[in-house]
Amino acid sequence: MRPLARIGRLSAAFLGSNLARGAIAFALSLVIGRTLGVERFGRWVLCTTWASMLTVVADLGFGVLLPRDGARSDACHGRLLGGALASRLLLLVPLGAVMYAAAPRIAADPESIAGIRLGVLLGATGAAYGCFGALFRSQPAWVPTVLIVETAWSAAQLAASSVLARAGAGVSPLVLLATIVQLAQIGSGLVLYAMAFGARDPIRRPSWSETAALIRRAIPFAASGLVANVQARVGPLMLGYLATPAEVGIFAAASRCGTVARLAPGAMFAGALPVLSGEYGRDRRQAHRTYGSFNRALVAVTLAVAIPYVAVAGPLLRLVYGDAFSKGAPALMWMGIALLPAVTNSGRKIFLYAAGAETIVVRWSAAALAIQIAASALLMPLAGATGAAVSLAIGEAAIWWPLRRTVEQSKNEEIATTAGKLFRLRSQRSLRSVS
Repeated sequence: MRPLARIGRLSAAFLGSNLARGAIAFALSLVIGRTLGVERFGRWVLCTTWASMLTVVADLGFGVLLPRDGARSDACHGRLLGGALASRLLLLVPLGAVMYAAAPRIAADPESIAGIRLGVLLGATGAAYGCFGALFRSQPAWVPTVLIVETAWSAAQLAASSVLARAGAGVSPLVLLATIVQLAQIGSGLVLYAMAFGARDPIRRPSWSETAALIRRAIPFAASGLVANVQARVGPLMLGYLATPAEVGIFAAASRCGTVARLAPGAMFAGALPVLSGEYGRDRRQAHRTYGSFNRALVAVTLAVAIPYVAVAGPLLRLVYGDAFSKGAPALMWMGIALLPAVTNSGRKIFLYAAGAETIVVRWSAAALAIQIAASALLMPLAGATGAAVSLAIGEAAIWWPLRRTVEQSKNEEIATTAGKLFRLRSQRSLRSVS
């Protein structure tokens, strides 16, 4: 199968999985919210949010490193997986202990305290399974199977949670059930790993030096993820300080609509990274050609999504959130405008990840964040939520050309290297024929 076709197949699988699991997550919140009531539902949200926070903090960049390195033809998957598990465990033990001890300070009621303490196990098991999920995303042939298994376990959690909630179970049993589901997913991951790699590449316990080397390789990805998280949250945080709560609400509504617009491009990124990484390891010129085709498809999809958002921003917000949120139409329009540079920048970052240039990605992502913060400080007091959206567009537009130039330079250097190799080969052949 051609590389672009593989990207399309993987993107479709990720998009379908994201939509299905998003619907399941919404149904889960609906079931628990209606059965537990507002107060206990809030406690459940608090406990699961702290658990997910622990999982995110313990990521350490392996969510991107494993799909990138695992796709290479010379990858040692058992060593990668063992090293990622050991690295996360080193961080999870002290962080989990702190979270367990701090539970009485985070919440006041006994039910929430118990739920947060159980959330330590939920966050740890989520981080452990994340290593399996990330590694399997490097194997295009196994991605649909793994996504189906993950979706099935999410559906099982929904069904079991519905039974527990209707039987009168509280927050702790529901958090414990989520932990059991994560453990079951780890078991599924072990079975699938044995089927995919078998005895030829068993999971290996790394040495201290190997673990330290793997963490060093993952640090740029962790830094890039940290910058991306700050970039996504700096808008509402600065609005809360520089504008009114109403502007925060308007921006949040527009941002939720913008998140939906990123579903398709996000699925394309997930599908592209392992394919581009594998191609770059085999044939760098072919990797550049594949990226060129991928980028054109990405631009077409982004325009198809962004143009309607710009054209019908006001009616869309009124339809989804009500008339009071129609004031957010200018903010949503600017988010639609920002979508094109943001998505194309992300596509170039994916290629640079595949090419092993993650430090460049961190540098320009940090620059975009700094520019966004400076623009927000100037525009938010004047334009509120619209100023926050314009600042996001300015930050992404500012790094559009540097990232494009970096990718083009990489392509030109590869062409020059290939031409030099061909020239030397022809010269050697000419000398042999003369001699």
